[in-house]
Amino acid sequence: MSKMKFNAKLVKNIFTVLFAMLLLFWLFQIDWSNLSSKKNSGAFFGVLAGALFIISLQIKNKEPKE
Repeated sequence: MSKMKFNAKLVKNIFTVLFAMLLLFWLFQIDWSNLSSKKNSGAFFGVLAGALFIISLQIKNKEPKE
């Protein structure tokens, strides 16, 4: 059996692409003609959550490796 090496960078890139697609989905759910509508609250939350996940995945890990 060949053992697959864990590649953290690849996993982070895959999650970044998934959250970017989620972000695009929620951007298309926003009613741009009436931004203050209560219907947009879920879409705004989805956009904010997706953007924050993408940013958090791009931040470098500052902990020293042992």
